[in-house]
Amino acid sequence: MPDHVPPVADLRFWGKERGLGGARYPVACHGLDAAAMLRCLWREYVSPGLRARIAELLELSEDETRRLLEFWAAAHDIGKITSSFQSQVEVPSGYDSDDVTAPHDEATQHALYPLLIELGYPGRIAKWAAQLLGGHHGRFVELNRECRSQVKARALGLGDEEWARQRADTLRVWRAVLEPPVPSSFDTAAANVVTGLVILADWLASRIPYVLKRLPDVPERGDVSSLSSFFHGSLAETPAVVAEAGLSPLRLRSGSFAEEFPDFPANELQRDIAERLPSSLGPGGLLMISAPTGFGKTETALHAARRMSEVTGTSGLFFALPTMATTEHMFKRIARYVTTRGSEPNSQAMLHGMAWLSPVEEMLREEMSRASVSGADSTLVHCAEWLLGAKRGLLAGAGVGTIDQALLSVLPTRHNALRMFALTGRTVVIDEVHAFDEYMRTLLCVLLRWLGYWNVPVVLLSATLPAPLATQLAAAYRGDRAGTEERITVPYPGWVHIGHGEPVVPRPVPFPDEQRRRLAVSSRAVEIRDGEPDRMPVLRRALTPLVEDRGTALVLCSTVAHAQRTWRLLREHLEGTGVELRLLHARFPMHVRESVTEELTARFGKPTEEDPKAGRVRERTILVATQVVEQSLDVDFDLVITDLAPVELLLQRAGRSQRHPALNPLRPEWADPNRGGTRELVVLTSWNDKGPPGAWAAVYPTASLVRAHRLLDEHAESGIRVPEDVQRLVDRGNPAAGDKGDLELIRGFEEAETRRQADEMIKRSEGKRVGIPRPRGFKALNELSDGLLPEERASTRFQADSERGLAYFVGADGVPRLDGPEGPALPRPSDGKLSREELISVMRRSVPMPRGPLSSMPPDRLPRLPRLWRDIWPLGELVALEHPVSEHGKAAPARVGERMLWLDDDVGLEEVAE
Repeated sequence: MPDHVPPVADLRFWGKERGLGGARYPVACHGLDAAAMLRCLWREYVSPGLRARIAELLELSEDETRRLLEFWAAAHDIGKITSSFQSQVEVPSGYDSDDVTAPHDEATQHALYPLLIELGYPGRIAKWAAQLLGGHHGRFVELNRECRSQVKARALGLGDEEWARQRADTLRVWRAVLEPPVPSSFDTAAANVVTGLVILADWLASRIPYVLKRLPDVPERGDVSSLSSFFHGSLAETPAVVAEAGLSPLRLRSGSFAEEFPDFPANELQRDIAERLPSSLGPGGLLMISAPTGFGKTETALHAARRMSEVTGTSGLFFALPTMATTEHMFKRIARYVTTRGSEPNSQAMLHGMAWLSPVEEMLREEMSRASVSGADSTLVHCAEWLLGAKRGLLAGAGVGTIDQALLSVLPTRHNALRMFALTGRTVVIDEVHAFDEYMRTLLCVLLRWLGYWNVPVVLLSATLPAPLATQLAAAYRGDRAGTEERITVPYPGWVHIGHGEPVVPRPVPFPDEQRRRLAVSSRAVEIRDGEPDRMPVLRRALTPLVEDRGTALVLCSTVAHAQRTWRLLREHLEGTGVELRLLHARFPMHVRESVTEELTARFGKPTEEDPKAGRVRERTILVATQVVEQSLDVDFDLVITDLAPVELLLQRAGRSQRHPALNPLRPEWADPNRGGTRELVVLTSWNDKGPPGAWAAVYPTASLVRAHRLLDEHAESGIRVPEDVQRLVDRGNPAAGDKGDLELIRGFEEAETRRQADEMIKRSEGKRVGIPRPRGFKALNELSDGLLPEERASTRFQADSERGLAYFVGADGVPRLDGPEGPALPRPSDGKLSREELISVMRRSVPMPRGPLSSMPPDRLPRLPRLWRDIWPLGELVALEHPVSEHGKAAPARVGERMLWLDDDVGLEEVAE
């Protein structure tokens, strides 16, 4: 590649043509557009902390790093200068056509490897850089080092020497325009994150409106001077493109806790973190907070996250939750916070599998309106349309979503590098970390290793955090080797800050006297009839005070089927009493579940300081529910009755009992300890020599249930003191991996404990198998894509349900109808499409599928919608629950394999007998 001959890029080689009205946009120009986008992103969007960390790992100054990354971004599509790509439209005259086909991303890496070596790159660094740019379509493939041979190059689809010469000339032009340094050091983890940045620059530079705007400025000749002028023109256009895409850093105003949350006084935990955390802070850091439900952990986390962000130099927030059901509520809370504390307009996005169905902009406008009415200073919070696209939501300044969205960055999915790039510039808050099983915890540890390596501040929240789990998470964040972990216990209530190489000092905080409580625990045995627990005799007795007087109660069942059956039996028992009976679980249509959740949160959630009674209809109401109410939902009942569960979950559920002291004056006397009543948690148990009933053991490990049962027995007379007894109960109920813990708690059930440990070992092994390698734990970038999984099949939950169904009714006229035999017709496609509003309307009627009917059926055997709708995304992925309707208008259940399913208006989707 002689430098004494001025290079000229052949502008006949096109890089973009779709949507350009027949025009062709040169590869050389598109490369410089990507470089211009990267410069704008580097200066205006990439967080200061991330810029510094990338420069540190590459052993360059930040300015040198920027110029190097601009050059790499320019080179990402050099593989389009091949016959395979150009022949899709036309191969320029003077170049041979070739029958060998090669994806242009793979051609990029094989073409760049020898070219970068000619530029003076050490071979190892040339390999990394070539693989990095070959991954700009979201996956990494193995580099064939023999591509330096002309014979092998032709076999890889790179063409003859004329093609190679033009690629070399184009690369020399980009180098002359951008003036990049030659790197002498590299970092494997940096390659992954930089790939994400290059992908983002490419996406922005590929937007059709932008390309159309730049088309008139394409020069006639591809010499250095002409393309340098073109590049400066691109630099002038990029800020508007980046801003329109919603890629703005989150900037929050500094202030005390009281200034951030003026609506209520800080409690002991919040005051302690506000006063003592800043002195512990350095780059990054892991903050673990353990406190009871209703203790203001969300506000504590937001204040701490901002302080950690200021020190580390992050410029965004991602708040992760365990379920979709809790995400929308948190989205509104974060929007309220960003609206009142943002110093500049900010973008915010909701992220989960069905988030596109939510009226995000409407929700943001509502929170801005509330801030304006309350008199608070407010700033614009919006969700740009571009951020609604697939895989883009994590790039918003503030993101709220399920933990799955973060864990996908450490699974071998396409564009996992883009997700990792997004997370490394943010402060990450993860709620309810105790709710993850061993498989998810393993993936979370992989994520924490990466976040710790990048000095990403992380806040973990839990009401019940076992010491072995806290130790495991801290070791992952610090990158500790196995066997060197420091045992960590998070005080309850209290916090621990984990820095790199710093001593760990637990920070317990005083527990407010008004929130201290003694919880009466009553284990009530239920009989097993036909293999199922018969709850009704116990429920009738436990609910008598409510029925005869007044009050509210939560009845929590282990499975949806049990909740449905219990609701029906209670309805029969309560007929004529005037008691209101509600039901909530995951298998209602989406719009029904959201509506019920919103109503219950308004009626039984946190009261306002001004009027605790506002909206509280507390006269004799019973909610039958599943585990959906135990995570992140702020609801308060006078009495909680629950199936037996692991002890940490029982304590979580107990947190829904008399949660808010402000509501005490509204409680009936039988539930108020200050007036002679009892604050009680009623736990339904059933026991024989084999342990709990099969239905309960199918949900939770038998050994965990045995431990919980015996721990409750120990506290039958004394009750459970909150907070004094909580951490000890959680730790005894959750021994570390390989440790059987207190042997008395599992005496007679040693085999069940062995099964529990074996099951956890399987889940850990599977998590390690599917997770990407740790930072610096791999030799080639293609290891991050080994076993590439389609995103819809990349489960972050062990053997999780992944199907949704759509119930519809078909009568003699053959028309599929929604909501019942006489409901509205399923919208018919026009030109093979439905409008966005029609798609949302249909999808909001979809419902998660129970595992039973799906367990023996491969996905390609499941019934799908009629052909008219089958090719429309995402309707084609739904399981068809076709309810046939007789000529008399009576509907029958839908058949899925050998099972029958029925969507009932009252109880949701259920499995029924034929």
